[in-house]
Amino acid sequence: MTAVFNFLMIAGAIQGFVFNIATFLSRKQIEKPVLFLNLFVLFLSLNNLQSWLIDKGFISYAYYTVPFYVLLAPMFHAFLIYYLGIEEKRRPYFKLTAVIFLLELVSRAVLLFMIRNGSLGEYHIELYNAIEDTVTLCFSLFIFYKVLQVLFRYQKLYASILTFDDLKWIKRLIQIGGVVLFFWGIAVLLNFVSETIKAPLSYYPLRLSTSILIYWIGYQGFFRYVILQDRIGLRREIRKTTNLLERPKPEVHNPQKNEREANTFNDLNAQIIADKKYLDPYLSLEKLAEECGIGTSSLSKLINTYSENNFADYINFLRIEESKNLLSDPSFSAYTIVAIGLECGFNSKSTFYTAFKKFTGQTPTQFRKQHS
Repeated sequence: MTAVFNFLMIAGAIQGFVFNIATFLSRKQIEKPVLFLNLFVLFLSLNNLQSWLIDKGFISYAYYTVPFYVLLAPMFHAFLIYYLGIEEKRRPYFKLTAVIFLLELVSRAVLLFMIRNGSLGEYHIELYNAIEDTVTLCFSLFIFYKVLQVLFRYQKLYASILTFDDLKWIKRLIQIGGVVLFFWGIAVLLNFVSETIKAPLSYYPLRLSTSILIYWIGYQGFFRYVILQDRIGLRREIRKTTNLLERPKPEVHNPQKNEREANTFNDLNAQIIADKKYLDPYLSLEKLAEECGIGTSSLSKLINTYSENNFADYINFLRIEESKNLLSDPSFSAYTIVAIGLECGFNSKSTFYTAFKKFTGQTPTQFRKQHS
């Protein structure tokens, strides 16, 4: 079991270092959210690497550990603040973090000096480690509370971001972070009350959960940030462009279709395209009917009859046409396919890809390559 924990720890650490290198090589400019995300992953990876080196006997847990874990929660808090663009309203705790980190380093150095001089006994270092962990856990819980405040109390500060990202991925991440803090609290408690389960053994579950955390934060944080920036740029550009979508005028070729209804549908269709209503991911038949000033059943009948699609397929067709224009336009080649799909009104990558395949017979990737 110990070997499994050690493997997961070193695997997580290596993955974190690879993520740092790949991120810095792939970005021409390192934005602050990306910087703090990478620092979070880096310190988490260094912490896991240090734990692996301790277990392998390369360094002594009692004497020569560096408190990288002090830096974890503040780096994530800073990432969240800059990701949401509220750094002018909510400041990161850089100074407080630096003070605690340096105090722990100096305290350990002084303690080791006194032990080597015989002023203190060996048992003092074990007591100090337990106290240091307790202080760091309390500080991390404080930062965790501040993160929760940002997410659930100060939503008005980043209302514009919520139109691009519902932040569900961050809330799931917070749940994982809560599990990590729980394991950490158990480990700290065992260090004080247990005679058999003490550090570093008490930290094995914590190291396992942090290995999972490295993957989740590294992938989700960077991916979501890129998507967010692409969507902000895309929305600005899409609103500038004139409508390129056209729908053929319905032909009246049977008694059940009449010219008056066809003209009504044409007018509604033109209004939907002109106002780009299909870009709204929350658009429903009821909402569209209310905005167009027509009954729900009447609108449904018009769409079914004259577009020869149900409401969902009619709207998705317009979204796909919009996405095709963007995917085939070289000026939008720098934007990710997922961002384009989301900005064209789809609420997830999977629904976008499914609808695109249905209406074009190709994936968005194939379509873009074909028209590049």
